[in-house]
Amino acid sequence: MACIENIYSVSALVGNGACNADCGFCAGKYLRPQAGKNKLYDKNLEAAIKLSARHGGWSLSLTSSGEPTCDPDSFTSALQIYQKCAQQGAYFPNVNLFTNGILFGSEKFCDKYLDAWRELGLNNIAVSIHSADEKEQALVYGVKSYPALETIVSNVEKHGLGVRATLLLRKGGVEDSSKYEEAVNALIEKRIRNITSWPIGNPDGTRTAYTPSRWNLFGIQRWLHKNAKLCHGHVWGGGVFDYNGTILRYTDYVTKHDPEKDFVRQLVVFQDGTVAYSWIKEGALCMK
Repeated sequence: MACIENIYSVSALVGNGACNADCGFCAGKYLRPQAGKNKLYDKNLEAAIKLSARHGGWSLSLTSSGEPTCDPDSFTSALQIYQKCAQQGAYFPNVNLFTNGILFGSEKFCDKYLDAWRELGLNNIAVSIHSADEKEQALVYGVKSYPALETIVSNVEKHGLGVRATLLLRKGGVEDSSKYEEAVNALIEKRIRNITSWPIGNPDGTRTAYTPSRWNLFGIQRWLHKNAKLCHGHVWGGGVFDYNGTILRYTDYVTKHDPEKDFVRQLVVFQDGTVAYSWIKEGALCMK
């Protein structure tokens, strides 16, 4: 068993599990019974941030078993814990909110929360994208309408925050290199120049009926190496590419913790207060 030298990031689930969408392939539903106020959670979130920062961590991702913006007070509380850590030296240059983006179409919502969240350390809004077409987005999310992506970008950037697209690779959607290229170029036209992609799968890393074929996923990676310049790779797989000034990332949805490796991709803080070395808890528990 190797000694851990690096813990690159922290991912934390926040909120009460409520969601304003209804995705048929939601990976968070099984975690919703854990959602809710938990004193152990606050203590272990602080501990995970400090542990990662001590071992070279550079990124904090705040997500949910539902939609984090449906419980903005809990999200604010998580950022307050991070700000406390940052003031004590456990600072991350990259702090992200992962969201379906629906509420960021509301200027009123953005005006109410985003300045305060930025002051607490948030710097990126990562919007999950299944299609650059808003009508298709609405169908996937099971809502009547989805806000224009240009509106989301404008509302977020108005408050000094960046917008990232999490372009999800899904059978029946963006599932091969031609559809990937089309989606990337459409997002660039909508002023999104930071795009991360991974294939949809189960929380334990296994494939689902929505996961694109391995051949198609290989084709997307081959397209990236042919059409964009590799900036650097990830030790857990995938990498970061420069596509004519747009950042393109490709990675796996989850990676299983390997005790033989000297690094941890991420500490995951679950809503019951458990902290694990990956989204797959078995064999990866860190704090309880």
